[in-house]
Amino acid sequence: MKVIRLQIPGNFLEYVGFADLLQNLVFIEILNAFQYDQNHFFALQRIRFKPDTITNLDEFIKAKFNPQSFQLLNQTGNEIICIMNQNNTSGFFPIVDSGPWAFLFPIHISQERLLINIISQNEYIKQLFEVISSFTENYKIIGMTDLDKIDRVDETIWKSAIPFPNFTKRQQEVAAYAAKNGFFKSPKKISAIQIAKHFKISESAVNRHLKEARNLSMEYFFGNFILT
Repeated sequence: MKVIRLQIPGNFLEYVGFADLLQNLVFIEILNAFQYDQNHFFALQRIRFKPDTITNLDEFIKAKFNPQSFQLLNQTGNEIICIMNQNNTSGFFPIVDSGPWAFLFPIHISQERLLINIISQNEYIKQLFEVISSFTENYKIIGMTDLDKIDRVDETIWKSAIPFPNFTKRQQEVAAYAAKNGFFKSPKKISAIQIAKHFKISESAVNRHLKEARNLSMEYFFGNFILT
């Protein structure tokens, strides 16, 4: 079983009928959702509006989200926490309904990108990507965690199971060894040549693996970071 973190360009919203949804919003964060039948669910959401764009909150929510019901829980400046009762037969929710997988919340949605975590059994991963490709080819896997390799299950382990940067096995091995032995400290406690000898590879290969691992980490933690 795997948890996969996907980055999808914001223009994907055009394909699912939400093209103008974010014209007045900075982002939507679906914190959690609770399904009560095959087509309906309650969603706990955090929504941040662009400054001075909303004059009537209830009318805006009704027009843009078309909820069956809406409950405002908190409002601070341009940001609200709310619960909506919605229909999941439109938008990007059909991705989940089309196979044996599920969203793992939160989901972040902005004009620039969607960040989605999906949990699936290993044998359905290929099918999952085929379904996503039917909506858009412009997606990127930015993290993947194999839950089958987690030895014990508790709150700490589950939180750590949220997808990490999609390193290759060698990138992870070299970067972990380098970090553990002080390569990233100043001054360095180990050189690239020493790391190369340990793994029996060239110094240039070590530098390449470390550079690629660093780039993946920076993109994961900062390139996809949403200001809150």
